[in-house]
Amino acid sequence: MKLTAKILILVIAVSLLTACKSWSVQVDLTPEETQATHAEIQQLKDEIKNFVPPAEGEIAWVQYIDLARAYEKLGDLKSAIKTYKDVLDDGYKTQSIIHNIGRLYEQVGEYDLAIEQYQRLVDEYMERNYLYDITWAYIRAKNRKEAEKYFNSWQLEFRRTDEQTQQAIKDLRAEEKK
Repeated sequence: MKLTAKILILVIAVSLLTACKSWSVQVDLTPEETQATHAEIQQLKDEIKNFVPPAEGEIAWVQYIDLARAYEKLGDLKSAIKTYKDVLDDGYKTQSIIHNIGRLYEQVGEYDLAIEQYQRLVDEYMERNYLYDITWAYIRAKNRKEAEKYFNSWQLEFRRTDEQTQQAIKDLRAEEKK
């Protein structure tokens, strides 16, 4: 009975939080899936809390990644971003974590923050593949000039093109002319 009450309270709390439009997205989960995801989140938090590092400086990578993904599954992108940022703030960074933060910022419409993360990947890791992600973040932010700049860099770097991106930039140019 107590477990059922706790789960019900969690479901209600998440429902209230996801009702807020900022930093959350609508997801289509059954009540059972939602309940299972909440249970998974609690289990992952417990595993992180009780993690005994096999070597000094190691963290519960798998659990952190799975925790962020569980939050994302619920549509709680704010908590997913926070989970990834907590790992970064503790001094542990990987390209995939930085990329995931950028991707999540794009989903919540924070294009400048997304661009910042993608640019970080280009600058810190010399990873030119992210020029394409920066291009699309600028397109979504309706910044044609920067989108063109990064798309041109991507095209020169990889000696290829992308018709969908070209069309999106043309559409932005047409919007500017109106």
